[in-house]
Amino acid sequence: MGKARERNKRGLDSNVLMSIASQAKVSAGTVSRVFNNSDLISVDTRNRVLETARQLGFRPRVKTRNQQVALITEPPWKTRMGGYVNTVTQHACYALSRVNADITMITEDRIGNLTDSWFDGIIGIAWEDRTVDILKEMKNLPIVWLSDCYSDYFHTVYVDAVETGKQAGAFLLDKGHRQIAVIHESDYTGGRRAQGVGLALQEAGINPESGLLAIADDMPLHLAVKQVIDTGCTAVWVTGEDMKVIEVNWIIQELVGRKIPQDISIMGFENPGISEFQRPSLTTIASPLREMAEKAVEIALGGESGKLQKIEMGVQLIERNSVRNLLE
Repeated sequence: MGKARERNKRGLDSNVLMSIASQAKVSAGTVSRVFNNSDLISVDTRNRVLETARQLGFRPRVKTRNQQVALITEPPWKTRMGGYVNTVTQHACYALSRVNADITMITEDRIGNLTDSWFDGIIGIAWEDRTVDILKEMKNLPIVWLSDCYSDYFHTVYVDAVETGKQAGAFLLDKGHRQIAVIHESDYTGGRRAQGVGLALQEAGINPESGLLAIADDMPLHLAVKQVIDTGCTAVWVTGEDMKVIEVNWIIQELVGRKIPQDISIMGFENPGISEFQRPSLTTIASPLREMAEKAVEIALGGESGKLQKIEMGVQLIERNSVRNLLE
């Protein structure tokens, strides 16, 4: 009776626990320690128990223990201060702490450790193909990805990149800009943002081949700015929630000696607490990063791994002083 009560305290169903123990060829006590992420279990035994549990679709009861969530994120040396990954990770950690969930941070350089512990859910704030491949192999577990590029495999909470690009393009067109540059991330989301600007031009009767200059940000930024100016663009949108728009702003004004917005307009993504105090204050598009993180946490803790959710959220355009109205 004492052992049974101990198992109940830990939220482990005794019948299923015994099934896992039998199939994994270990004791029930070992299974219990694995699900409580004890460091007293060898790696081989832990992996065998976890793999067996996942195959059986086992999930410990959560009313009598803290739920455990893995946050998959970038290594520190890849993360920009105040950027997208940092911001979303902070919001997700705060949301998890409010519901007393246990948090394990796993950076992509050690993604192999993901299968070493038991988790009730996983949130991916990451990019690398190896990470995606490992997550695709994990069954009977709610996994949330903060982009729609893998919506066939994971729950997704995302902002539609094409629609965001169309919104940015329409705003610049309304200000009279007909030669628009986009310095975008060299990934799925960045390419679709540039595509959205092209669609806005097309809907306005402007051929994107002549009205849009799309430059992936794997080009050095000073060369990208030179290309923007040499092409005669009147406005540049620097996509992505990081510091690149601030770098481009500095290059245009300090290295090239052009004035913003008199000579060229610039628009970016919101960097809270920074964009507003640039010279001039930056017109930006803000993604609802806090709301996205909170929704991801809700789904990860919800336990549903079968029917995938696809949650789209909208952006907000914040107009400040860095875009000139050419029609005035």
